[in-house]
Amino acid sequence: MTEPTKIDFLDDGISVVSLTDRMVNDHALKVANAARASYDNKKQEFETKDQKLTKFLWEHEHTSPFRHSYYTFEISLPIIIARQLMKYQVGSGFRSYEVNGEEVTVDAFDHFYDIDKGCSWNETSGRYVQTSEQFYTPKELRSNPGHGNKQSSGEFVNPLEAAGAAFISEKMIKQVMLSQCEQAIFQYERLIKNGVAKEIARMILPQNMYTKVCWTVSLQAIIWFLHQRLKPDAQYEIRQLAEGIYSLISDDLTRLGLDKENL
Repeated sequence: MTEPTKIDFLDDGISVVSLTDRMVNDHALKVANAARASYDNKKQEFETKDQKLTKFLWEHEHTSPFRHSYYTFEISLPIIIARQLMKYQVGSGFRSYEVNGEEVTVDAFDHFYDIDKGCSWNETSGRYVQTSEQFYTPKELRSNPGHGNKQSSGEFVNPLEAAGAAFISEKMIKQVMLSQCEQAIFQYERLIKNGVAKEIARMILPQNMYTKVCWTVSLQAIIWFLHQRLKPDAQYEIRQLAEGIYSLISDDLTRLGLDKENL
């Protein structure tokens, strides 16, 4: 079995995303045929003109045909980024009913999370295993803008006067972040050695600790994730994750007539 491609999206040797599974059937043909179901029509092969159809569907927000295909990713990432990623959970549910003695399968589309209907999220549990000692600190600091979009960030600017008592240099800020993380891990391990349950001891750990997730998600959810998180105002770390995921499925998106400009 070929080892899946792994992308170090934060260039730190820890933040890694890999595509470990995808549906066997042609994702592009599934999108096109799902759209044609309205006309009780389907094709056996995906053709060039079908690309115009799939591109039209996405650009005009006819998204249900994109929920028939799924992908599974394994990701090592900071908890703060995992909590943003886990919101993208639109998937496909396949429900079977008995009608007049015959089994009928119905595609039911919902927003759901962590249930057995084709879209799921599993994560390393801090209740069961001791938390990794790995944590993330940015190579470059950023500041929120003084006006406009308060969620965005850009070039670091310290508003305090260098001569003031409260002023901390950029180098010192990074040292503070590093020492706080190291101290939190030290105290966490100390609590566990003293009999404190892992589920309680973890409460003192910072949000930049690393976690590992297995994310199975529909094609629609991936495209919507990329649509939002490839934007310049997305947080840098999740934007880099989006770049990594885009590179893993870019060939599939190209077949659908999609690229970064029209996601």
